[in-house]
Order: sequence, then structure tokens, then C-alpha cells
Amino acid sequence: MVFATETLALGINMPARCVVVEKLEKFDGTGHVGLTPGEFTQLTGRAGRRGIDTIGHAIVVDHHGFVPATAAALSSKRVYPLHSSFRPTFNMAVNLLNSSDYETARVTLDQSFAQWEANESAWQQESQINTLKNALAGYEQAFACEHGDFKQFMTLRMELSDIEKEGRRKLKHEVFLTDQERSRAFQNLDQRIRDLRKAEHEHPCRNCPDLQQHLKWGHRWARETRELQRVTDRYDSRTGSVARQFDCICDILTGLGYLERHVNAAGHIDMTLTEKGSLLRRIYSEHDLELCEALLAGTFDKLDANGLAAVLSSLVYEARRGGDGEPWHYPGGISGPIAIASSKLKGICEDIDILCEDHGLDEMQRPDFGILDIMYEWADGGSLGSCLYGTDMTGGDFVRTAKRLADVLQQIAVAQPLPFDGGERLAGLAHEAADRVNRGVVAYSGVD
Repeated sequence: MVFATETLALGINMPARCVVVEKLEKFDGTGHVGLTPGEFTQLTGRAGRRGIDTIGHAIVVDHHGFVPATAAALSSKRVYPLHSSFRPTFNMAVNLLNSSDYETARVTLDQSFAQWEANESAWQQESQINTLKNALAGYEQAFACEHGDFKQFMTLRMELSDIEKEGRRKLKHEVFLTDQERSRAFQNLDQRIRDLRKAEHEHPCRNCPDLQQHLKWGHRWARETRELQRVTDRYDSRTGSVARQFDCICDILTGLGYLERHVNAAGHIDMTLTEKGSLLRRIYSEHDLELCEALLAGTFDKLDANGLAAVLSSLVYEARRGGDGEPWHYPGGISGPIAIASSKLKGICEDIDILCEDHGLDEMQRPDFGILDIMYEWADGGSLGSCLYGTDMTGGDFVRTAKRLADVLQQIAVAQPLPFDGGERLAGLAHEAADRVNRGVVAYSGVD
């Protein structure tokens, strides 16, 4: 008898004669949620041994709150939408530019499934845009005025309304170096409002005898114009979104010295990898750029193998229930080399986050130091039981994190030559740390 989750069906050849589903819900790390049709199929699909049984049996236990109709609904749904989880990364960008030119890379990304899916979701916006444009054309025909350009008149009114509603609010939240600059900004805003009011008041359409009738259509035109802008923005954010993310990543990497930008006589842009870019190409961690920046900044220079493993565990550990991201204690104290290296790594990650935010990219996952002291003890030769004693971490979670950490350490060990002083020493230290982590149950386990 085997007790398992629905993931047992993924890549594991363990046929069963019968599958028993205890509950139609599971714990996803944060709370109890119902099984999806896909998860239910993964579980029940293991019933029946191929070549041995002609039929398999799946049993759902009658538990508290069980509704037979729910099980019937789960088993009857067979269509599962396919969604792309692809997104450009820093490592992917340098590897792509290493094998192709910039323009080819953008074309490749535009042809990805992720972009196709984004384009498919944009067709509704495209239809809505056409409908709104036709409506606006009708309104413009309805409020055509002999005294002047009524569309210009309505545009003035819209601009005046926006600046009166949002202008002061934006300035209140803007940071100014001096009080004089703040005062001057508000004065300029007041002057802009006065100019718009004067232009609106003196517009020729003000003298039209049909002004009120035209305003009726004008208000509708203004409402649909704002809606068209919102829909257009959503449409633009989806079409070509993958390539735009790639462009933003390239801008960040160029600014940090990982790429060099070249423009030929024809105006075509190309990117070439620098020495730093070649290092990034060999680092496949989720925190690839942060790790490279930390390596180049000498963040780990004063650490031994155990300390290196402990600090780098923050880049691969994902707490199941969240937390404050801090260990129970820092080996060597809060002023020791491990605590100092951890603080430097936090600062580097925060700087990268700011760069990503400035370029419109998603915020990077923050490093979690919650397992640092545990991983230090493990690298120092402690047993699994002693390392996890007094913690709520399961053995499976620890092994998974340790194997990911060993992989990152091995990447550093083989990323020769490291383009900084002491690179050879750090590579040897990373190799030693990988061996210290990848031992015992970690080395024996096949968990990824």
C-alpha cells in the first residue's frame, strides 16, 4: 500500500490495481482547496495495471461534507486548458543572444506559445476597439459644429477635467528635493488649469446655438474615448508582450555591463555578451542575476564551504507557509561573516528588484534565509534528525531544497573561469560545499 499525492502519476511507473481517494480536497501550502478535474484524473488514472488488469477501480471515501455530485463532476470533465508558464529570464536572454542576433531573438520570442496565447486573449480587445472606433465616428458626425472644431472643444474639456481631478493628487505624492520646487510645481499646475479654462471659455463652439445638443453627444464621445484608451492599453500590453519583456531585460543587462549594444549603419541593433554575460550564461538559478552580482561583488569571499552553502540556501528555499525569512540564529553571530554576507545579498536583491520595477518587470522572488542555520548544520556534518529537530520542516522539503542548493553550488564550481579575483578559490569552495550538501539521504534520494 502506497500513500501519495496526485503527483505520483507524473513520471513514476508504479501501477496499482485500485486507487482510494480519501478526500476531494488537499492542502496546497496555504489552505485546504478542492481537487481540480486534472488532479482527480491524475489520481484515479493510476487504477489498473497495464497488461495485467482489464479494469481498474477508483474509490472515493464517504467523508464529512462529501457530495457524490462533486465526484461525478470531477470525473466527467476532461478538457483542461493549456497555459504557458514561459517568461523571459536574464539567463535565457544571454543564452539566446549567445547563439543568435538580437533581431532573430525577438522574432523567436514573438513566435513562442506564450506570445500566441497572449495574442489569442487579445482578439476580444481588438473587436472591442473596432466597435468603439465606429461609435466614436458616429458621435463625431452627430456633434459636427459649423462654428468650430467640436472634437477639439471636447478634448479641452476632458484635459481640464483630468488635470483638476488628478493633478494635485499626483503632486502631493511626488517627492521634491526642496520646498521651492514643490511650490513651483503647484504654481505651474494652477497656471495650466487657468490656461485650459481660458481656451475652453473662448472656444468658438461656445457660441453655437446647438451647444447643449452637441454636448449630449460630446459627453458620450468623451466616455467612449476614455474606454477606447483603456482597452487599447490592455491590447498593447498583450500583443508583443514577451518581446517587450525581453527588451527590458536586455536594457537592465546592458546597464549592468552584461551586454554591449551595437547599432550598425543601417540602424539595426545587436547585442554581444561581455565577460560578465558569459558568467551569467552558466548560472541557471531562479535568482541568476542576483547570484552573479553577488559573486562579482565579492559577497562570499570571507565564507568557508559551510557558510557558502548556508547563505546560498536563501536563493533556493521556498517556505511552505511563508515566514519572516530569517533563521533562528546566524552561525558566528550577527556580526560574523555569514550574517554580513547575508546582509550584502539582501541589498543586491533589493537593488535588482528596483531595477525590475523601474523597467516594468515583475518583482523578483525575495531570498528566504529561514533555512540558513539548518543548512549550515547539515553541511557541517549533522544528521538529518538533529538538523530538523525542533523545526516544522519535513524531511522531503529539506531534501528538495538541499538538492537544488547542491545544483547551484555545482554551477558555480564549473563556471570557470570566474571573471574576478579569487574566482578559482571560490569555485573550489563551491565544489566542496556541493559535496558537503549532497550526502546521505540527499545524495540517495531521487527527489528533484
